[in-house]
Amino acid sequence: MLVSYRWLQEYVDLPWEPEELAKKLTMSGLEVEGMRAVAPDLSGVYVGLVEKIEPHPQADKLVVCTVAVGPLGKKSIVCGAPNVAVGQKVAAALPGAVLPGGLEIKAAAVRGVGSEGMLCSMKELGLGEDQTGILVLPAETEVGAPLVGALGLDDVILDVAVYANRADCLSMLGIAREVAALTGGKVRLPAVDYVEINEHIQDHTSVTVEDAAKCPRYTAILLKDIKVGPSPLWLKLRLTAAGMRPINNVVDITNYVMLETGQPLHAFDQDQLREGRIIVRGAKQDESIVTLDGEERQLTPEMLLICDAENPKCIAGVMGGKDSEVKKETSRVLLEAANFNAQNVRRTSRTLGLNSESSARFEKGIDPNGTLFASRRAAHLLQSLAQAKVYSGVIDVNTVEEAAKVIKLVPAQVHRLLGVEIPEPEMERILVGLGFSVEKEAEYWQVSIPSYRRDLEIQADLIEEIVRIWGFDKLPASLPADTTGGGQSKALTVADQLRRVLIGAGLMEALTNTFGRRDNNERLLRFNQPMLEIKNPISKDLVAMRHSLLPGLLTAVSLNAARQRDRAALFEIGAVYLAELPLTELPWEKRRLAITLWGLRTPLNWALGADEFDFYDIKGILELLLPFEDLAWLKGENPSFHPGRQGKIVWGEEEIAVYGEIHPAVLRNFQIPNRCYGAEVDLEKALGLWGGTPAFESLPRFPAVERDLAVVVPQTQAVGEMIVALENAGGDLLQEVVVFDVYQGEPISADKKSVAFSLRFQGDRTLVDEEVTAIMQRCVKTLHSEFEAEIR
Repeated sequence: MLVSYRWLQEYVDLPWEPEELAKKLTMSGLEVEGMRAVAPDLSGVYVGLVEKIEPHPQADKLVVCTVAVGPLGKKSIVCGAPNVAVGQKVAAALPGAVLPGGLEIKAAAVRGVGSEGMLCSMKELGLGEDQTGILVLPAETEVGAPLVGALGLDDVILDVAVYANRADCLSMLGIAREVAALTGGKVRLPAVDYVEINEHIQDHTSVTVEDAAKCPRYTAILLKDIKVGPSPLWLKLRLTAAGMRPINNVVDITNYVMLETGQPLHAFDQDQLREGRIIVRGAKQDESIVTLDGEERQLTPEMLLICDAENPKCIAGVMGGKDSEVKKETSRVLLEAANFNAQNVRRTSRTLGLNSESSARFEKGIDPNGTLFASRRAAHLLQSLAQAKVYSGVIDVNTVEEAAKVIKLVPAQVHRLLGVEIPEPEMERILVGLGFSVEKEAEYWQVSIPSYRRDLEIQADLIEEIVRIWGFDKLPASLPADTTGGGQSKALTVADQLRRVLIGAGLMEALTNTFGRRDNNERLLRFNQPMLEIKNPISKDLVAMRHSLLPGLLTAVSLNAARQRDRAALFEIGAVYLAELPLTELPWEKRRLAITLWGLRTPLNWALGADEFDFYDIKGILELLLPFEDLAWLKGENPSFHPGRQGKIVWGEEEIAVYGEIHPAVLRNFQIPNRCYGAEVDLEKALGLWGGTPAFESLPRFPAVERDLAVVVPQTQAVGEMIVALENAGGDLLQEVVVFDVYQGEPISADKKSVAFSLRFQGDRTLVDEEVTAIMQRCVKTLHSEFEAEIR
């Protein structure tokens, strides 16, 4: 919310300069993220009075103006603006001034006639986009005064961060209420009075609300004989400072009142409404509307529309339609101030990809009782600035319950929760200053909450209101008297350990979105595994809670490849969410580790080769992470990986990890060129591997015996399974099994391969050949019976 310091002073007294005000608001919970001056440096620009205009002797489109600049005397200035006229008060930039675009004003001859300055447009002054002519100032502006002070541009804009539950602060009056609570002052409400003509609104229009759940309140005022034209300069400048573009006096007033009160309004050209009436209804199937930005929007039945008797005229709470906007010819206006369901506006805005100042307020949930005040304020301004005549009466379709929310507050609880004594009179002053009413009982207070504070529900909310206005900085900084030791959980400690290992191995940690596409499992070739979807997604690609970390990492790899990167070595530690559908209980949140390797093994370097990652890189990284003896490294069957180039790690009866080359079809689904390798580890199943007390083993005192064994097995046989079988058959004396050769080719048949193992035996005594030979025979027999292996 952009807050003008000078504008805010119209509603509440400010005892602080802008810097101090920013500090006070921040400490009360409304963080001021930045401050800026309204006007650029306009030194040397003054208010001038055009006293005389003469034709330029050498140019038909130029004139020579005599401009009085107060104490600075009269200046002869050559001007080419089409709207310059005698008697106007204008912005005169004199020699030495430097305009915001960098133009330095000098005394110079223009087509042979001397010019002592320049008459400026709003764009040249950096005050707006209008450059159709010079800026004409109000008649009461003081001649000779510096322009910045004369127009009230010596102002500061505070950029206030407003949380989603504080929609009441998306307005000048909302900020004024906060300041009044801090200072103990009073809020001054703007004028809402106007004169009504002797014609009733209900004789000329009507409003029908077909869906009260999505539109609990709809207020309409009707005006006629409106003179549509440019807004006065003060209004243009305030809207520009607030980040809005001035259009015409009618539209500008609706925007001004929205900024002032927080209630969005919309002005319909009444003569463009079929049968002159309003119907609030849901969109029909395949219905569309051309919005004010000129885009045609396809609508769905869940969206709420403001319609006439035949066609949609506005997307409720989001944006108006092109064919009912206020134009120069408009003379009758139906002024809408309504309250729409916050969730429906948010979904509509997200679905259409259409955000506006109105939707930003409606989707946070605004005060349904603010419609009448905003309507009357706008009618007052339209009568003052556009000569509007207002029909008597107001149409107010209202299904909002009027009962005020009452919260019980026990004063003693304030001390119990805060640990500090705040005097009861001070607590009462703060609550009353916030606009609450307090009725005191013997042991508790009944606090009535105004309808614009929709964020307050329980006693703790009131206590928070008290302490933030009283001052967080007054809370004593002290440690609790009884402290206990803390520390990380085992899961977090293991995660930190894994991070260190992976970063040391040259990988980078990624943090991807918890939500993803609803078809991510299908993209991984994991079919018939529906994901849990969220009701209100923030985008069409973030609709489902992830089952796996791989889609996020593969998307990151795809983005790196699309941007001509030559490698991506990434890992992520995070949660996945599993549930049985339809959902009857909260989903299970499981922690996983995922890794992806793509492209060059190392960054380009003259001393290193340009080799790419392969299967053994991903396997080697897992061997670094899981250096435990009780693991079985077996052939995998995960559909996301290449069927012949993958493995799994089993601990006891549990599969704790899968790894290998990503399936080519998966790579196509994620638009990844070339091979990519990945792994996913179930950290919850594997957590028990860490944390045991290391056991000391003395150095071996007796020599080891090494034997080699070469066997021929089917080509498809996984070597890891053979290693597990050898370790089981070898018993305690077999210390290590290493594969030192794999061979395919003549004289071995095409469907076979030769695998050579080196076996190292060692014990607590010197081993003799007979017992080692017996173990070797047992190993050969095991390989033959389990894998059809033949001695080579």
